[in-house]
Formats: sequence, C-alpha cells, structure tokens
Amino acid sequence: MTTQTQTRFRLNNVRCDWPNLFKGEQYQGKGNFRCGAALILGKDHPQFKDVEAAIVEAATVKWKKDAQTNLKIAKAKDNICMRDGDIKAAKSDGYADMFYISANCKGGETEAECDKPKVYAADRSVVETQAKSPIYRGCYVNAVVEFYADDRFDTGVFAKLVGIQFAKDGDAFGSAPARADDFEDVSAGAESGLF
Repeated sequence: MTTQTQTRFRLNNVRCDWPNLFKGEQYQGKGNFRCGAALILGKDHPQFKDVEAAIVEAATVKWKKDAQTNLKIAKAKDNICMRDGDIKAAKSDGYADMFYISANCKGGETEAECDKPKVYAADRSVVETQAKSPIYRGCYVNAVVEFYADDRFDTGVFAKLVGIQFAKDGDAFGSAPARADDFEDVSAGAESGLF
C-alpha cells in the first residue's frame, strides 16, 4: 500500500491567479470538485530554490533511493506541481518568464465534500466568504502549501493549498473586484434624499 508524504512550506509574496478558495469546482466539468490557486514566482524569487528543494524532499521522503527516477517520470508526464509559465503566457497575463505552482485542496465527489483552504486578510483575520475576500487574480499572497509525492493514481509531486493570505495589491489579471476605497462616502447625501 502506498501513502502520501508531505513537506509543509510557506511561500511569501507571490502572485496569485485563478483563486478558487470558497467553492469547489470541477475542471472542465469533470472529475472531483476542488479549491485552489496558481502561485506565480520567478527564478529570482528568494524562495525559488527552496521550492525546488521542497519538491525533491517530498519525493525523497516518499521514494527514498528511487526519488530521482520517479521525479524524471513525473516531469515527463507533467505531474510536478511547479511548471514553466511560458507555456501559459500566450493565453494568460503574468506568466511570461515565470514559474507557477498549481496548488489544490483535496477534492470531493460533490462541492460539499471539497476541502477548502483557510483564507486570511493582510491583518491575519479569517475571511469566510468570497464576497469579503481581498484576494483576486494578480494580487500578491503568502501561501502555506504541502508538497507531497504520490503514486496511487500516477507518479507525481503535487501541492496542497492549506492556507492563503492577501499580502498586497498587484496589477489585476483581467478585472479586479471593486473595493470600498474605489467609492466615496455618500451616506450624508443618501440620508438627505439626494440619491
């Protein structure tokens, strides 16, 4: 019987894309419902080498002396969670000359069975709903991920998104959600009946 092994890692100040954090969705309408995000970083990111090392560590803990062989197999099958962003750059903003980590939570057969990451605002307060989330496509986040090697279905090293925190604004990919400071306080005018 095979088991998963995990290497927990906090990744700081990376761009976030496709944050699906509160409601599990199927990929192209098929498979398990999942939550997750793409975490984008460059080779010049101070933790880039640490991420590479964490992936190797997860493989080594799982496969011991066969780690390098299984990493080659996983890479050939595109089953390593950190990928070259140039492959997505033609269709998506922010990926050129970058790498991205595809980090997902444990999926379920229904949306209700899908694990969801803990979501935090910059002040570390818990965010409970999408409507109150400051995280959008293109913002910067800190993320806690667990890298794990697995061969139950196919040989690979994957990343589980455990938690994510809004770190700072960035140029939005597509359209960013409206924020309170995009508007003026018109409460006095509303009370006077002008609006």
